[in-house]
Parts: sequence; structure tokens; C-alpha cells
Amino acid sequence: MEKITILAVDDDEAILDLYRLHAEDQGFNTIVTDSANQALDILKDTQVDLIISDIYMPELDGYEFCRLVKANPETKDIPFIFVSGMTKLEELTVGYDLGADDYICKPIIYEQLSVKIQQIVNLSKKNTEIQGQLNNYYKTAMEAMSYSSELGQILEFYKACDSTTSYKEIANYLFMTTNTLGLKCCFQVYGLNGEINGFSSQGSIQPLETEIMELAKKQTRFYDFGQRTVISYKTFSLLIKNMPLEDAEKYGRYKDILGTLCDAISARVDILLTHSVHAQKQQVVETVSATMVDIDTSYNLLQKENVTAIEDMLENIEEALATLGLTEYQEENIHKIVEKCLQDTNAAFYKGVTINSNLVKLREQLSSILD
Repeated sequence: MEKITILAVDDDEAILDLYRLHAEDQGFNTIVTDSANQALDILKDTQVDLIISDIYMPELDGYEFCRLVKANPETKDIPFIFVSGMTKLEELTVGYDLGADDYICKPIIYEQLSVKIQQIVNLSKKNTEIQGQLNNYYKTAMEAMSYSSELGQILEFYKACDSTTSYKEIANYLFMTTNTLGLKCCFQVYGLNGEINGFSSQGSIQPLETEIMELAKKQTRFYDFGQRTVISYKTFSLLIKNMPLEDAEKYGRYKDILGTLCDAISARVDILLTHSVHAQKQQVVETVSATMVDIDTSYNLLQKENVTAIEDMLENIEEALATLGLTEYQEENIHKIVEKCLQDTNAAFYKGVTINSNLVKLREQLSSILD
């Protein structure tokens, strides 16, 4: 069992000698001094389990010595026992207020002192263990609260991201979430035609940042360099500029969070890109449909003009035949030529009707695609 080390402070050399003898009998290590100032110097270099101090001493009394010990973070947890011939309530309360653990009256009963020393040291060690457990519980509780808060932020981002209609909206919600984590980020989306839509939580995205993100796409999903990390997906990249390297636990947790956020972003960007493709196809269909309507209108007008022209031609021919004085044979030949022309015109007209019908069906199919 490890020996207990006691620091005894008293301006009476006889009492210090008694401390030494008693300590040897009880198996304690004892360091003695007749000066509280010297005791403070000893505490700078020596680890002790207990301090026993007289109250009334020259230069620095026991009360001030106790106050200094308890004010120092390095020594504040060392158990402290006052020794004095005075037993007034005022003395006890002053010592208690300063942080003393116990009080022994002079003349000292050393058997009683041994019991107090053992009890106080054991209690101090037990308190240290309990405090360590409480610190661990507190740390675990804080981590759980932090995780719960971060999980809530992730859920809020998922809800917000699901309603976005543009890359800028996605970037805004993303930066709102990363700002709560204290992270500075750049975000860029790669469009269908090779265009890059870049955003930064600090204003404008820099050309070098854009180039780094593009090159990092050829690497792994998470590309780390210094305190920076690039997360690359097919349709976008995210650059984090100040990952918490000094805290390994937080660093790993933040990577998990960012990966989860990026999964939501990927799904939403894919939807927006699909909408963009559909919009482009819709524009093509609308253009083709409008062109076909123009063709249909123009063709119907042309057909009407052809019919009118033929009717006028027949009427003019009949009038001409009546005044030309042609023989019956000549008129018959002219009628045959006219009939042949009418037959050819009708055949062309019915072909046109078939084409027009096909155009109408195609236009209806295009309209159904738009709907």
C-alpha cells in the first residue's frame, strides 16, 4: 500500500518533532516546516496527501496559508487540517469558510490524529474517484446533448432541403447548418451542360477553391489536406476549410454529420437536375409542336388556294372554248388534258390529306407528352 505523505506546518519545533515520531510509528511520510511561506514553496515541487497546519504563526498565519492553498488549482483538493488551542465557534467557521476539512485541538491526542488522517485521506481519495466519475458522466451527458442538438439540425436540414427549388436555396440551408458547427464552407454544383454553380459561406467562391474541388473529384469521396476536407459527389462538391483537427472525437463526428448532409444534398440535386432535363425536353416539344401547327395551317391554306386556282382555270377554259371556234375534236382533246390535270391534282390533294392527318396525330402525341 502506498504511504500517505503529510506536510506539517508549525512554528513550534517540539511539535514538529512529535509529528515526525508519530509519523514513523504510523508508517506515514512526513515533511515538516516552521514557515507557511516555505510550505508553499514545498507544495510547488512535492505532491502531498494531507496538510496539517497551526493557525497562529509569524509572517503568514494558518488562515492565510489555507486560503492560498485552496486558491491554487494545483493544490486546492489537498485535505487541510487546522491545529490550535482555541476552540471558539468563530475559529471553526473561519476555517470552514476557507476550505479546511477538519480541526484538531491542542494538546494533540496522536491516536485521534491518526484516525482523522486516515479517514480524511480515504475520503479525499473517494471524492476524487467520485468526481472523476461525475466528470465522465457530465462529459457523456454533454456529448449526448451535443449529438441530440446536431441530430436535430440534420433533421431540420433534411426538411428544408426537401422543399428547395434551386441550388442557391440548397447552399443557403447548408451554410445555416454548417455555421452552427463553426465551419466555413464552399459549395458548387455541376450543371448538365458543364456549367458550375458556386457558392461560399463567406461571400464569393475563389477561383482556386473551384479548381481544387474539381481536381478533388478524381480522388476519394473524402479528400483531406491539412484542416481542409473536400467531399465529392458526381453532381456537386463541398469544401470545408476549418475542420477541428485538435479534437479527434469532434472531427470524426463532424465528418459523419457532413456525410449525412451531403446524402440529402445529392438526392435533391438529382431531382433538380431531372427537372432541368424535363424542362429542356418540354421546351423542345413545345417548339416542335408550334412549328407543326404553323406547317398544318400553311398546308391547309395552300390546299384552299390550289382548289380555288383549279376552279378558276376550269371556268376560264370553258369561256375560252366558247369563243375560240375550235372543232369538236380539238375541244375533246382539251377536255381530256384538263381531266388528266384534275385527276393528278386530286391525287396530290388526297396525299396531302394523309400527310395532314399524320401531322395532327403527331401534334396530339406531343401535346400528351407536355400534359
